Amino acid sequence: MSALKNLQNKNRLNILGLMSGTSCDGLDIALIQVSGSAAQTRFKIVATQSDPYPTGIKAQLLHFISKKRHALKDISQFNFYMAKIWAGQITRFITEKNLDVNIIDLIASHGQTIWHQPETDKFFDQDISSTLQLGDPGVLAAILNIPVVGDFRVADVALGGQGAPLIPYFDWIFFSQFKKNILALNIGGVSNISFIPANGDFKKIIAFDCGPGNMLIDYVTQKLFNKSFDTDGKIAASGKNSASLFQYIQKLDTFSELVPPKSTGRELYNKEFLDRFIHFARQEKIKAENIVHTVTKYTAYAIFISSKKFIKNKIDEIAIAGGGAKNSFLVKLLKEYFENIEIKTTSAYGLDEDFKEAIGFAILANETIHGNVSNVPSATGAKRAAVLGKICLV
Repeated sequence: MSALKNLQNKNRLNILGLMSGTSCDGLDIALIQVSGSAAQTRFKIVATQSDPYPTGIKAQLLHFISKKRHALKDISQFNFYMAKIWAGQITRFITEKNLDVNIIDLIASHGQTIWHQPETDKFFDQDISSTLQLGDPGVLAAILNIPVVGDFRVADVALGGQGAPLIPYFDWIFFSQFKKNILALNIGGVSNISFIPANGDFKKIIAFDCGPGNMLIDYVTQKLFNKSFDTDGKIAASGKNSASLFQYIQKLDTFSELVPPKSTGRELYNKEFLDRFIHFARQEKIKAENIVHTVTKYTAYAIFISSKKFIKNKIDEIAIAGGGAKNSFLVKLLKEYFENIEIKTTSAYGLDEDFKEAIGFAILANETIHGNVSNVPSATGAKRAAVLGKICLV
């Protein structure tokens, strides 16, 4: 355990944060230098890079995650496969950024979620909830010879929590300094929010997944226009809202009506869900650009209505991050829904919106190494606070 003690005794840690999200676009990598912990945490960004997966690998990931059944062999192989892919991306990152690998003290890896079921159901003789992120941190640590903290969701789910969102702890650390009621909005494959009160009261944090983020928009753009995503929302902006399709999606998507704590992913917004509203749109003979417009509008609406229903405090500002922050048409719709509330990207606060989650998990790993709890029970519904993640030493 001397390796762990050495990490704990350092005044500063260089931590490499990794994030591969539900969109399966690629790996976000952020190397940060961290000192202190909890409310005394201070960090600075050393280097960042977003490394897209090649088209073939992305298609493989999406196909694997969307399959309803897998052989045990496939799950085991995928677990090692993702770790090997990430190890190659990290090695390339270190080379391209002219970094000395020996300065990296620790890697924080969220893993690739393939199953997330925070609600219990009967499994054999027990009521079981579960979550599974593959890309084993132990494999990654062994390949790179660098300690890794991973599997952050497990402890929270084991304690009856949703296991998501987990970034609210980082949101609390970062946004409390601004002394405003800030709604931190992240739009990845799914969208999630964290309300951080102006007084920084940890117990008053409200956070939950809102519903679809880029997931529905990307799907219809790929299916109807053969493009990976709607660049800057240009396709959506060229179309018009279809009231009938909007209402159909609203009825189809029951997640926004659920009371927090709540989290979601591809288990709900799967191919079956997506194909149902595409089938409806085709029956209604809705133009392709109008479908993209309507889905984009619904995505903004789901974020807004969730915030309106479940956050009763006054919101001073909205800080937006994630891939959705680059969709100017989606941001325009959000501004229309939220009316007089200023919406800014997290860059305006000094935090690169492209790497917020990778940075956030690096901060969680820092807490884990120091033995600090870092889930937010008021957000996840866990029975108590917990130290998150598994520490894999070398």
